[in-house]
Amino acid sequence: MELLSVPEICEYIGTLKVAELKEHIKAFNERLPFSSHIRLSGNKPELAQRLIEAVVAASTVPRHYNEMLVVMMPLGLSHWLGDVARMRQASQQYMHLYGHPPSHSPTGSSGTRNPGSVQSGMSGGAGYTPGTSRVPTGANVSAPASAKPTHTLSQGSLKQLHFWPSPFYEVKEFVSSIVQVPDTPPPSGRRQVGMSFTLSAKQVELLLHTPPTYQLRLFCTTFEHFMASVSPPKQAAPVEFPYTSEARINEHSLGVSLKGNKKHAGRVAPPNLNRLGHLHLQPHRLNRVELSYANAPMRYTMVVALCKVTSAEHLTEQLKLKQYRSKESVIEKMRQQAQDDDIVTGASTLKLTCPLTYVRLVTPCRANTCDHIQCFDALSFYSMNEQSPQWQCPVCSQSIKSEDLRLDGYVEDILRRVPADLDAVLVESDGTWHSADDQYHSGSPILQEPNSVQPDAQDLIDTPEGTPQPGDASSSLTPASHVMVPKTETATPPAVPSPAGRNMLPDSTTLYLSQLGVDVSAQLNCTPPPPADVIDLTLSSDDDT
Repeated sequence: MELLSVPEICEYIGTLKVAELKEHIKAFNERLPFSSHIRLSGNKPELAQRLIEAVVAASTVPRHYNEMLVVMMPLGLSHWLGDVARMRQASQQYMHLYGHPPSHSPTGSSGTRNPGSVQSGMSGGAGYTPGTSRVPTGANVSAPASAKPTHTLSQGSLKQLHFWPSPFYEVKEFVSSIVQVPDTPPPSGRRQVGMSFTLSAKQVELLLHTPPTYQLRLFCTTFEHFMASVSPPKQAAPVEFPYTSEARINEHSLGVSLKGNKKHAGRVAPPNLNRLGHLHLQPHRLNRVELSYANAPMRYTMVVALCKVTSAEHLTEQLKLKQYRSKESVIEKMRQQAQDDDIVTGASTLKLTCPLTYVRLVTPCRANTCDHIQCFDALSFYSMNEQSPQWQCPVCSQSIKSEDLRLDGYVEDILRRVPADLDAVLVESDGTWHSADDQYHSGSPILQEPNSVQPDAQDLIDTPEGTPQPGDASSSLTPASHVMVPKTETATPPAVPSPAGRNMLPDSTTLYLSQLGVDVSAQLNCTPPPPADVIDLTLSSDDDT
């Protein structure tokens, strides 16, 4: 059988009625195992669009395309081809008699039916719109190219389009066409737009990599921001979805909110299309994304991108290693501000709980652009911005960037010197601090190891580059800050035998006893605990005997 081109097949689909479209879809579902299941619900344009997308997907594999034609021939394709041949013959006779072609040509004419807004997208930006036979040079069945569809923008735009940068993801490549999302003023009701794409073997390999470092994400922005991105001076576009919208992948809801902020652009993250595992991760298998939306007074553009992702936990670890502000530098800045006549300073309250989650700080941080000493927890801040990108300081509300954050060694040192149930301390303008009852203060011994610093990195944190070494007389560090975690000590010290003959866990037990006010050194010297001491309850119920 002589293979028909994709535009010819799409032209044929444009002539089908709703019942005929459903008949074709049923045949595809029953007789073509390589084709994804096609829904039968919807109006004529939606049915035609799904059928065309299945045709384009099958055309990537010649054997699949041939099997598809065999299925379509008895359903009306062969009869339509006969009609087209007769129309072409009649057109030639008309041309011979009257010297000009008839007003309606057999193919690509206004007299043929077409599904109107039907469009299709393939990996790399391929797509086709029925009602036209314009095919770029070099197009073939195995690799159909774009024919400038009505609602699919050009491939060249993909190379120029770029979105606001994020520490959580980096766009590596776009895997679909850029599809326009028409505006829907409030009286218009709810609308739906979709696009399909396939993945190459290399893309599937990246998405299946363990641990997962790549994701397919759905990006959307207003048409105005899109044009500003692809036109000089090429401004990055924020991620924005219609305010009332829902995304689906392969007929399954993503289950994620796409609602941003009407006053501030870029307050929504591009969703992971495989967050619930409904993405087809097989090479050349069709995937379909649908966006249902309403109350959209402006146009949008939508595209699928392959992204390399970074988790909030990883960013927190990077903050500990590379973005540290030492205790000494914080105190020095506080003293400089105290000497400035234009700045009124005095004792201030420093909360030891995160203003985002209201729980104890673990990794205290703040932006280097902020003047306040109050910190927030790094992991909590990253996690919230991963879901809803606000990028505002939770203390002073100024806009900050990920690279502005610093792990605060001053607050970290305070956390090590106070019990876990102490929620706040008073900080003086010279950098000294104390609890409300003066039981704990700047000179208090260290009670616990830092949660945010690995023991092997202790010397790096306490003595950042350019600061005095602990042995120098000019160093302001107390000797206790180095006794607790020597550099040669391993992350898990050897177990210390208890009087009962059992092994104690120095890390957890020491911390717990310290919080209760128990003499830790006495416990480590194997002094028998009193019968009612909590140590018997935490180790084993056998010790009660």
